[in-house]
Order: sequence, then structure tokens, then C-alpha cells
Amino acid sequence: MTWRSIFISQGGKLSLKQNQMLIQQDGNEFTVPLEDIAIVVAESREIVITIPLLSAFGLYGITFLTCDEQFLPCGQWLPFNQYHRQLKTLKLQLETSVPQKKQLWQKIVQQKIRNQAKVLSICNFHTESARLLKMAMQVKSGDKDNLEAQSAVIYFQTLFGKGFKRTEDENRVNSALNYSYTVMRSAVARALVLYGWLPQIGLFHHSELNAFNLADDFIEPFRPLVDLLVVDLANKDKLSFNLSPILKQRLIKVLNYQLLFKQEKVNTLTAIERTISTFQSALSQRNADLLKLPEILPLAEHQYE
Repeated sequence: MTWRSIFISQGGKLSLKQNQMLIQQDGNEFTVPLEDIAIVVAESREIVITIPLLSAFGLYGITFLTCDEQFLPCGQWLPFNQYHRQLKTLKLQLETSVPQKKQLWQKIVQQKIRNQAKVLSICNFHTESARLLKMAMQVKSGDKDNLEAQSAVIYFQTLFGKGFKRTEDENRVNSALNYSYTVMRSAVARALVLYGWLPQIGLFHHSELNAFNLADDFIEPFRPLVDLLVVDLANKDKLSFNLSPILKQRLIKVLNYQLLFKQEKVNTLTAIERTISTFQSALSQRNADLLKLPEILPLAEHQYE
């Protein structure tokens, strides 16, 4: 079972050794079984990785993120051709009707707003939480009233203050949110590819310049978990934190936090994979209600038995 998200902030060499990732740094060696790994984030510009390890990442369904000069994720290595019925899935995706897409997007937006409401409730903003729950019930097919955007204004300004804007890139809270969203988006893209979907073809998102439109659709109900984690870290550090290696390690761990999926507590990676696994049923049977989505729980790391 894949469950590890690995963050590498120092230079060194990454290679393959007996179905394990061998990390060599400053004369020290560490190994991690490939079967345990879901995502590797390589931040340092001085990391060297071998082709056999990259090939093994593809075979084991591991996604590999590289970072730019500002140490922010900018590139992603995804598994290729792992699903056994790729052509059948592709045809199903290409033949999805506009009404189907609108119904699925309605479900996604509804659950996103419900999850935002749960975050507000956990943070003791009960009046605003109730308001969002009402808005979730009013979302129509395709979200033609754009309630997703309306709820976002209420939600973020309740969590982070009246003057807070998601468009302010220099804001430290936004930097933390964006970093963890990128990690979450990569995990969603990984799951989509493993199940044979083309991440370029979305339900609602459809930019010709975006290679991850479908990932940007399915990340939406997972975003509130990132928000809850950042609120928790911001409160502990009194909003004075920078994107230090320690903070990034904490943000990447969002994939190990618990969510509720069909009344079962699972880690985020598992919830993502199970969500994507229900997508095919929803499309093939033309029933949006078959798409199952995660529910927010109070912040807690998943415990493995």
C-alpha cells in the first residue's frame, strides 16, 4: 500500500537498489521501499536521479515533483500506460455528454462547499458554516449561479480575515495554501493516470493551456483539508511562518491526514484513489450519484494498523 510522501531538500543522488529508492547524501545512505511511496518532492537543485529509478517510479505508480529556483513545484513525472483498459476508458471520457459533465460538476461543487462548511464548523464559525450548507443545497447542474465562487469569498474571509484575498501571491498564507494544493493536485493527477483517464480533458475546467483540467476538477472537494491544515499551522506559528523546509514537510503530510469516505476513515491518498475509482461507474452508468466524494474530519493523521 502506498502511503509515503517524501520531501528531499538537500542535494544528493537518488538511485534504484533492490526495488528500493536509495538516497545518498553527504556520505550517508537511506533506502525506502518503492511499494510504500506515492509522491517524491525533490526541492534541491543539486539532486541527481538515475533513469532506472525514474523507470521504477513509472512501474510502481509513483509521481515525482521537481522544483524551480523559488523552490516551488514546477514539474511532474507521472506513471504511463498502467491501466489495463486504457482505450475503453478514453472512449468513455471522450463520449461524456455535456449534461453528464454538468451533473458531475454539480456534485463536486456541492461537496466542496459542504467540506468548506465543515472546516468552518471545526474552527467554531458556526453561523457561516450553516450559511454555506444552505448554499451547497442550492447548487444547480453545472453550478450556473456560480455558488462555488460566492461561497469561497465567505469561506476564506471567515478563516483568514476580512481583508484576505486568494489572489495575493506574496501573502504567506497563500504561499502555504498554494504549495500544499500543488502536492494535492499531483496526487489527484497520479490517481487519474493510474485509472486510465486523460487529465487534460476536464468536466468543468477546459483550458487548452492546462494539462491537468480533470485534476483541477477533482481536487476541489479535497482543498478544504489543505485549508484546515494551514489554519492549524498558522495558529500555531501566529501567521509568521515562511515556506521553510520544515513547513513544507508538514504541508506535504496533508496526504496522510484522515478523510471520511463512504463512512470509513481513510488517509487522503486512499480517498483520492477511491474517488477516482467511482468516476468510471458514474460515467458508464450515466448516474452522477455513483460518484463518491470525501468528507472532512477534524484534523488528524491517519494511523496504520
